Amino acid sequence: MLAIRRLQFIFFTILLSTVCFSQNATQLAPVPSDQLELASGATQVPDTPQERTRVLNLLERARQNGDLHAPGSAAFTLKVNFNASGNVLFTGSGEMEETWLSPLSFRWSARLGDFELTRISARGALFDDKAAEFIPMRLHMLRDAIFWPINFQQAHTLVRTASANWKGKDVTCILTSGEMADATPTPGRRWIEREYCIDQKSGLMQVLSDAPGIYVVYDYSNALQFHGRSLPGQISIVEGRRTVLEANLAISDADANNPGLLTPMPQMRNTVGPLLSGTMRFPQIIRTAPGTSTVQPVIVHAILDRDGKVVDAELVENSDSAQSQSALDLVKRSSYGQAERGRLQREAFINVKFVSE
Repeated sequence: MLAIRRLQFIFFTILLSTVCFSQNATQLAPVPSDQLELASGATQVPDTPQERTRVLNLLERARQNGDLHAPGSAAFTLKVNFNASGNVLFTGSGEMEETWLSPLSFRWSARLGDFELTRISARGALFDDKAAEFIPMRLHMLRDAIFWPINFQQAHTLVRTASANWKGKDVTCILTSGEMADATPTPGRRWIEREYCIDQKSGLMQVLSDAPGIYVVYDYSNALQFHGRSLPGQISIVEGRRTVLEANLAISDADANNPGLLTPMPQMRNTVGPLLSGTMRFPQIIRTAPGTSTVQPVIVHAILDRDGKVVDAELVENSDSAQSQSALDLVKRSSYGQAERGRLQREAFINVKFVSE
C-alpha cells in the first residue's frame, strides 16, 4: 500500500488533468462489451452507512475466505500447475508451490519456461537459491489472483454496485474507484473502476477484473475445502477475450515439524530478488492534435521493477490499431518512480488516454 500511495503522489498532476479532461471531453468511448463483463446494466451507489456497510461486508467476506496468509491461519502446502500464453516474456507450462507456516516462515518455489526460483523465509531473513532480476508477469498475475485478489483501501473509495447472473447464480458486482470519481449511478462499468463479482449466497468471488478487458474467473465446480475455507479448484485469466493463464490448484496441511522444510541450502543467497506487490492502477495522458471527439482509452498491463522501469508489458485489449501500439510503446519507454520499499516489484494497469489539445 505504501507503493500505491507513492505513485498516487507521483501522478497527482496527471490525475488533475484527468479530472479536467472528464469535465470537458465531448465523449469517452464505452467499456467494450464482453461476456465476462457482468456489470453492464443499471448500477447503484450505496447512499447510507448501512447500505455501504452491507456491500463492504460482502467484499470482506470474500477476502477473508481467500486470505490464506492471515495470521493464525492453518499451515498449508499449495500446489499449482498452470499453462501461460500471450505476447510476454516467459510462457508455457509451469508449476508453483508454497508451504506457509506463518507470515515469517514459508517456502515458495516456481518454474515457468527458463525461469526457476526457490525462496525461503526463516529465522527472520529471506533466502533465494539464485539471483533474479524480476518475477515473470504470468507468475506475478497468478500470485495476485490467488493471494491478493481484493486490493484497495475502503475508507476513501467510491463504491457502486450492479446485479448480475453468473452461471445461474445471483451475483453482486462491486465497482470501486477513487474518491474523486463521479458518485452517480450511470449505467455500466467505467474505465477507472475495478470490478469484484461475488455470489450473494456463498460469499465467494466469481469474477475479478482489475481493468476492463482482463478477467480472473474462479471455478468452484471442484472446490477445495480447507479449514473452513472454500477455494477454487481452477482459476482462469482471460485477457482481450483470450485465455492467457489456466491453473489447477491443490491444497493440504503442511508438516510444520519437517526440519528441512525451512532450512536454507548452502548456496542460497541472503540477498533476495524482487518482492511482489498487489495490482495497482493509474492514468497516463497523451496529448494529440485538436479535433478528436471520442477518446478511446488503452489499458496497458505492465510489470515495474524497483526503480519504476517497465520490464514487461502487454496490451489488455486484443487490438492491432496504431493507437494501441503507440500506447504500448510509450509505456515501455516510461519510468514510473521508485518503489517505496526498495525491492518491490509492482503489477500495474495503466490507463493510457489520447486527449486533444
